[in-house]
Amino acid sequence: MTSLQNDLPEWVDTHCHVTYEDIPGGPDAALDAAREVGVKRMITIGTDVATSRAAIDLAAKHKDVWATVGLHPHDAKHGLDGLHELITQPRVVAIGECGLDYFYDHSDRAVQREIFAAQIALAHEHKLALVIHTRDAWDETFEILDSCGVPERT
Repeated sequence: MTSLQNDLPEWVDTHCHVTYEDIPGGPDAALDAAREVGVKRMITIGTDVATSRAAIDLAAKHKDVWATVGLHPHDAKHGLDGLHELITQPRVVAIGECGLDYFYDHSDRAVQREIFAAQIALAHEHKLALVIHTRDAWDETFEILDSCGVPERT
């Protein structure tokens, strides 16, 4: 270990998308680059069934990586099918990335609200943290959180 590495603070990246296909060198290269600058623990984020599975697989290979399972509001129209069996996998620490995104119209707003509420319920049921994405929807995001109850670690 170099003296520079000894002098670096320890960082935790609680929201990284290292399973995306367009990362130069792939996920392992991204993890190595993070470690080189002092990142000691990472949580890679699921945004649909495929990225949630990839996050779980990556976390299984690396002792300093954990995963989330969730459905991004852009993909809310696809529903939660396939996510339930992933939630109980080892190294899953949160539900999400979920929430509301009214900037784009990739999924109907009513469907986004329904899927967000369902994922909040899953976080409560499984005693997991919640990772929220909200864009141009602050008031409704907080209304849903108030209605459903904020999971303990949000």
